Amino acid sequence: MNAPKTIEEFTNLKPWWKTPVSTRVVLSDDGVADLLRMLGDEGRRPFFVADKALAGQREFARIFAEKNLFAFDATFSEPRTGDVDALRALIKALPEQPDTLVGIGGGATMDLAKATAICLANPEPAQFYQGYGLDMAKGADIWVLPTLTGTGAEITPIAVLRGPEKKLGINNKFTEAAVAVIDPSLTRGAPAFNRFYTMMDCYFHHYEIMTSKTSAPEGIEDATLGFALAKEVLSRDLTRYDEELAVKSAVASVLGGSSSVSGRVGAAHAISYGLSNSAPHLPHSVAVTISMCALEEIYPDGYGDTTRFLAANGRRRPKAADYGIGESDVPKMVKTALGMEKLWHSCFGDGWRGKATAEYIESIYNKIIKER
Repeated sequence: MNAPKTIEEFTNLKPWWKTPVSTRVVLSDDGVADLLRMLGDEGRRPFFVADKALAGQREFARIFAEKNLFAFDATFSEPRTGDVDALRALIKALPEQPDTLVGIGGGATMDLAKATAICLANPEPAQFYQGYGLDMAKGADIWVLPTLTGTGAEITPIAVLRGPEKKLGINNKFTEAAVAVIDPSLTRGAPAFNRFYTMMDCYFHHYEIMTSKTSAPEGIEDATLGFALAKEVLSRDLTRYDEELAVKSAVASVLGGSSSVSGRVGAAHAISYGLSNSAPHLPHSVAVTISMCALEEIYPDGYGDTTRFLAANGRRRPKAADYGIGESDVPKMVKTALGMEKLWHSCFGDGWRGKATAEYIESIYNKIIKER
C-alpha cells in the first residue's frame, strides 16, 4: 500500500479497507474541533467518556470542559463489567438522557463507552452480555475519537471487558461506532510505552488473522496490508512522536479493525486472556506480547518479529513476573484460555480440540512464568 506520510495526505485518503464496515470514518487534522462541530451540527446530546490521562493536554481542554463527562483511569485496569454497570447507573440518574456516548482515548476507553452505550438499553448486569450472538436492544449511538492508534476499536463491533469469571467482549452490531473521527496528531501526547505496545497489538491482530484457519478472504486482505504497515512502524524507534509513523499507525489501526470484523485472532490472544485475568494492571497489548514470546513453535515469524521490534525500540522482553503472575495462577489461566474455543479453532483449524488441550495450555503458562 502506498500509505500517506503527512496528515494532509491522510485527510485526502480514500477508503482503504476491503471488509465492509458501517462506521462513518472521518479523517481529520483537527479532531477535537471536528468532533464537537459535528455533534453540534447534528443536535446531539452527548455524554463523553474520556481517558483521564488526557486531562492535562491542552488539545483536550474543550472536552474536559464539558458538563456530561466521565474520566476513566485506563492505567488502573482495562474496563470491567462493574465499570460499565456503575457508569450506566450514573448516566441513568442524569436529568436528561444522552443520545450519544463519545469515547475518547485508547481501546480501553473506547470499549467502556461502547459497552455502556449498548447496556443503557439492556437491563441485566454487563457480565450477562459477554459473548457472541446475544439478542440485545440498541442503546445510545456511539462516536469515538482515538488518541492511541493500533487497537482497531474505532470500528469494531466489540467491547472487550473483564468480568468476574472471564475476559470477553460484548460482541454485537450495536457496539460498533456510528462515527469515528481519526486525527493521527492526537497521539502526540501519548507515552512512548503506550505508543509502542499499542502498535504491537496492531501487529498481533494482523499476524494472527493472516495465519488463521477461519478468517474470510477480505479479512486476510486487510490484515496483509496492515501487517506490512505495522512491521514498518515497529521497526523504527517510537520513543518520540513522528508524523509519518503516526499517520501510518492510524491507517494500520483501521485495517486492524476491519480485518477483525471478518477475521479472527488466535493462540496469542487466547493465552493473553488468561494472563490478563490474573493481573488487573497488565495491559492487553503487553499480555499478548508475553504470549507471543512463548509461542515460537506455533508462530515462528511472529516470535522473530516480536524479538526484533523490542530490540529496535530498546525494550527488554516483558515478563509475567513483572505483573505478579506466578505458579499459583496457572490453573485459573488454563481455565480461561480453554474457554477461548473460537480462537483455538482459528489457530489450529478443525482439529483444534486435539491440540489445544489443558495439558498443552498449561505447558505454555509454565514456560511463561519460568521466564525471568
